[in-house]
Amino acid sequence: MKDLVWKIAATSLAILGCATLALRAGKPHAAPASNLPSVSMTTPAPTNTNALQFGDSQCVSTVPRSWGQYRGGSSQAGLAFEASDGTLRFVTNLPCGSTPIIALEVLRTPAAGGNSIN
Repeated sequence: MKDLVWKIAATSLAILGCATLALRAGKPHAAPASNLPSVSMTTPAPTNTNALQFGDSQCVSTVPRSWGQYRGGSSQAGLAFEASDGTLRFVTNLPCGSTPIIALEVLRTPAAGGNSIN
């Protein structure tokens, strides 16, 4: 009987201890820790000395209209352009201030005997 009372008492203390920890978990502590560095809560004023506006860019690469419509891009193939005659051009490197060099150009040939899938 004495062992049963000790087991009940120990279980009750464990439950109370866990409940206390659970209740304190969501509450902020009253005093801040003394070893934390102090941080100013004010935000610095924004400066507009060299701020870029929308549409401004430090690097511009131009693509001729004759290359056609932009069709998309990927990290493997680069940027793809499709001309009106079906020619595909892929660009993998865009240099600043000039026209990029075509990495791959795929030309469409006329279909032989009308077997084209257009």
